[in-house]
Amino acid sequence: MSAWSTLEALAAEEARLVADERFDDLAELNAQRALLLAALPNPLPAAAAAPLRRALSTQRATATVLQARCDALGTELGRLNRGRTGVQGYARTFEVQR
Repeated sequence: MSAWSTLEALAAEEARLVADERFDDLAELNAQRALLLAALPNPLPAAAAAPLRRALSTQRATATVLQARCDALGTELGRLNRGRTGVQGYARTFEVQR
C-alpha cells in the first residue's frame, strides 16, 4: 500500500475515532500520519494526487466535527461554571461549612 493510500486510510480512521468520541486514540494516529508525511517523496507522483485530495477532504470534515464538539464542550463547561457560582452563592447565604 502506498504512503498516500495509507494517509487516506488514516483520515478515514480519524473520522471514525472522532465519530465514536475515542479522542484518546487520536494521538497515536497523528504520530503515524507525521511519519508518513515525512516519508513522502518529493515531488509526489501523479498517482498520489487523488488519494491525498480525498484524505484532505476527509480531514477537513473531521476538523469541522471536532470544532463543533469543542464548541459544545465549551458551552457545557460555561454552564457548569455558572451553576457552580450560583451554588457558592447559596453556600455563603446559608453559611454552609466545607
